[in-house]
Amino acid sequence: MNSILRNQSGAAAVKESGVRNVVLHGLLAAEYKHIVPNLERVTLKAGQQLYRAEQKIEAVYFPEDAVIAMIDKTKDGRTVEVGIIGREGMVGINIFLGGAITADQAIVQIAGRATRMRASVLRTETYFGSPLQQLLLEYARTFLAVISQSVACSQHHSIEQRLSRLLLSLRDYTQAREIPLDQASIAALLGVRRAGVSVAASRLQEQGVLTYRRGVIRVVDGRSLEKKTCECRQFIKAQYAQFQRSVAARSTRSSRDRALPVWKRKTPSGARRPRRGRANP
Repeated sequence: MNSILRNQSGAAAVKESGVRNVVLHGLLAAEYKHIVPNLERVTLKAGQQLYRAEQKIEAVYFPEDAVIAMIDKTKDGRTVEVGIIGREGMVGINIFLGGAITADQAIVQIAGRATRMRASVLRTETYFGSPLQQLLLEYARTFLAVISQSVACSQHHSIEQRLSRLLLSLRDYTQAREIPLDQASIAALLGVRRAGVSVAASRLQEQGVLTYRRGVIRVVDGRSLEKKTCECRQFIKAQYAQFQRSVAARSTRSSRDRALPVWKRKTPSGARRPRRGRANP
């Protein structure tokens, strides 16, 4: 595959061409090509735990076709999904916000590829006024809006509505009608009992909206499923669409800027670039 090279350590590295992750694409378009040797393409397995709660973040992930759920867990073992991250985002945003520890679990829901970067590299490159800081500030704002909406959804909407939204979101990421997801995983994501998931899924199956067999849900009628979901679906889609438009606009401006002589290029007010060196491991 043309978008994969080999760096000095032999790990799979990434070129700008072929990058599907929105944040990473915006980063590489903003004069950050020098970080390419620090990017490693990895394959994530369904059920793989990238972070445990209260764990130090050693690396951040930019999903491509993998999908990761951020999950909160209470002392009595109950769980609920507070955010799903796919190719539009980054796993490990706490590093950018100044934290080294994650409060949530990060669990792979849909297997696939992602690009991994050491957290220390991200810290080194995130200085005041830098294009990377501006990009991640915008992503953080978007993700916080999504988390807030997800919390409201878990409190005020039915299991059927929330299940419908979850399935549509995963279908958007996979671009496939069949979604590899069992009822135990759905219950953990929605923060409800399996019996509640079973009732909601059975009702949707009876209405001809989906079919279910062990570990796989097939969306038969996407339009009808859209009607079953809540307003949170469109709100979250709008947030990510706005973010992607902003990244595209930044990339266009950056390309125009690079075409100018160095002395004519615009520098964000107050931006200070640290001396570049090797990031601390």
